[in-house]
Amino acid sequence: MRYLEQNSVFEPPTQDHINCPKYWWRNIMYINTLFPVEQMCMLWSWYLADDTQFYIIGAIILIIAVRHFNFAAGVLTIFMVSSWATTAYIAFSNNHMPNADDPFALFDKIYDKPWTRLGPYLVGMCLGWILFKTNCKIKMSKIVVSTGWTISTVLILYLLFGLFNTTLTQVAAAAYSSLSHTAWAIACAWVIIACSTGHGGWVNKLLSAPLLYPFSRVTYCAYLVHPIVNRIYAMESDAPIHMSPNSLTTLYLGQVASSYVLAFLISLSFEAPVVTMLRIMSSNKKRDA
Repeated sequence: MRYLEQNSVFEPPTQDHINCPKYWWRNIMYINTLFPVEQMCMLWSWYLADDTQFYIIGAIILIIAVRHFNFAAGVLTIFMVSSWATTAYIAFSNNHMPNADDPFALFDKIYDKPWTRLGPYLVGMCLGWILFKTNCKIKMSKIVVSTGWTISTVLILYLLFGLFNTTLTQVAAAAYSSLSHTAWAIACAWVIIACSTGHGGWVNKLLSAPLLYPFSRVTYCAYLVHPIVNRIYAMESDAPIHMSPNSLTTLYLGQVASSYVLAFLISLSFEAPVVTMLRIMSSNKKRDA
């Protein structure tokens, strides 16, 4: 990153070669999203920090739920509503207008902060609890299934394309910023419920296709390395990129392929050996017991 910074005509969003030696410990402790974006090491690592923080919160709620389910459900509800209210307040007070041209606006105040991202994780917790309690056996009528797929499809399409050529009022913009991530999680939750309970149809067949299995094993690793691929390409360029459908399609496919190849090599070198070692250790413990 130091080489790219010193030899590129473009300026990176964060100076990792300066921030990482200073603030690497924040990444190790998964608290880097609690500090200004200008001080972040590996900007895209915000997801790891938030996910780890949510994992701790979720584990505590589940432990409480074992003996005090109603209390745990109340705490979860308070967290959910508080996240919505906090996000709406931040968006409204900063006159934030979400739009497709600049999805990372207010990155340091809304995009990466755990208190604005908690909603989808809590939706996932509720989904997991439902599937666990029902053992993935939920009977639904055709009307319920059709309604679920319709609502899910409408939510997904609106969240993907609803902001194009649209001007929201300040109140509507705050509501969108507050609820959009949770709405996306709810739409995805329906897909998971439908596919897990035998109501997925061709969607379940598509998502369960053997062809996708190898990619699913390295998708997380691809997420971790793809910003590096993007940044190397951008920082090595000596002129702005001409934006056209053909050039963007070619660039997208090339970077996706490069990211997955790199992710496969890294997973094969580091992740797979560690997973194998943990399985061996786990089997030895069971045998000793």
